[in-house]
Amino acid sequence: MSGMTIILMIIFAFTFVPLVLAEIARNNSVPTIENFFIQGRNMNVLLSFFTVYATWTSSFAFLGSTASFYVNGPLYSTCFAWNILFALLFMTVGKRVWYYGKLKGYMTATDFFDDIYNNKHLSFIITLIALIFTIPYLTAQLFGGAYLIQTASGGLIPWRVAGLIFCLIMIIYLWAGGLRAVAMTDIYYGTLTFLSMIIAGVFLISKTGGVEETFRAVEMIDRSYNILSSHKNDAFMYLAMFVLVPMGAFMGPPMWIRMYAIKSIEAFHLISLLIVAATIMYIGPIFAGAAGRILSPGMENNDMILIRVIMMEMPVILAVGILCGISAAALSTANSQIHALAEIYTIDIHKRYINSDESEKKLLSIGKKAVIAGAFIAYGLMLIISGSIIKMGALAFSGTAQIFIPVFGALVWNRSNSKAAVVGILAGLSSDIMLWLLADFQIIYAGALSLIINGMVFIILSIVLPEEKATRERIMAYKDKFYRQKYQKEI
Repeated sequence: MSGMTIILMIIFAFTFVPLVLAEIARNNSVPTIENFFIQGRNMNVLLSFFTVYATWTSSFAFLGSTASFYVNGPLYSTCFAWNILFALLFMTVGKRVWYYGKLKGYMTATDFFDDIYNNKHLSFIITLIALIFTIPYLTAQLFGGAYLIQTASGGLIPWRVAGLIFCLIMIIYLWAGGLRAVAMTDIYYGTLTFLSMIIAGVFLISKTGGVEETFRAVEMIDRSYNILSSHKNDAFMYLAMFVLVPMGAFMGPPMWIRMYAIKSIEAFHLISLLIVAATIMYIGPIFAGAAGRILSPGMENNDMILIRVIMMEMPVILAVGILCGISAAALSTANSQIHALAEIYTIDIHKRYINSDESEKKLLSIGKKAVIAGAFIAYGLMLIISGSIIKMGALAFSGTAQIFIPVFGALVWNRSNSKAAVVGILAGLSSDIMLWLLADFQIIYAGALSLIINGMVFIILSIVLPEEKATRERIMAYKDKFYRQKYQKEI
């Protein structure tokens, strides 16, 4: 059997395993809209952890992190801190969102806002943010996964063909099993991603003489590489990434779905602990980025540095396996985003604005058709849009992070005001765009500063504007119910 035949067999197996999992998911699915989108609020801890982990760990975390370590040295090591912040948000805010969702039957982020703030303008803005800022990140994930398969196949499978195959397969398993199929596939993708990150880093740094020898050699080339200092490695950038990335990912539509889907409140503690423990995976990109400085110095297309050194240094079969693992990181995020876009259209747009009396059966059919539409829109955009994975991820997070301010207000501050939330988010988004496009700020800087502006506007206007009595009563009532049930469980 030739080497290319073995390579194609590995790619074939990697690509089509999700179809087997889809059949298992289909046999356990119930034909309701709640089951299709949030698994009937009955997802166990194993599925919950893997689908949260796999959605959170994208090509941004694999290719993007290695590229950042390759160029900037320690700057991206903030990933260790932001994983902890993400876990803390999931454990604290996530529990509250889960409880409110179970209490009131929420299915999307817009449901949360519509109930607590009861402002149609705010609800519409939240829906738009969820749609607009999910699409560029989805496109980047799909392109990353497709390009990796082209590389792994030695060009026999062009990235356009690989992207189309991935879209078709995601349509099949999403149609068959909804969120359950996504979660089962994420066990497979998440395991591949974790192992590939560690193995790639350890293997590559062994080729450059080990950890101590590699970092000593890199320091001789560039003394600033191992230092978090001024210029490109400044502390503000570190802090901006620490805040923006976990908040943006946490407020993304796929995470709202996962918060609503979890079976019990106790699961949030274990899932958060496992997310922190899984941060060890970033040892791989740190090692790979440093090794890349020795093995392939001065590479201009930084996003591709990991692929280049893998193909240069690894045995072909191992290299193909690792490339499939990197592709898994992209696809595990892409499938969640397509599923989330379908839910947004079905619940937040069709049911809310087109036909609120649609039957359960019809809504489920619309949701499945929305999966097809979302996948092919993403594929079409992939063909015409390109960009850095880091930049595309930062752009997406800078938008969705704006949602966090009024969410936090709805959970903890009785004075929170719906009009202040509208103006705050619009001020944050407009300042983000102006700082990035007109003032030539880096996206991460612009996103962090605009988040501060959003928060200041929200707080000031909530104090200045007349109090919204109905909003205040809902916030207080939900807080009281949450803490009473929490206390009773502890007793």
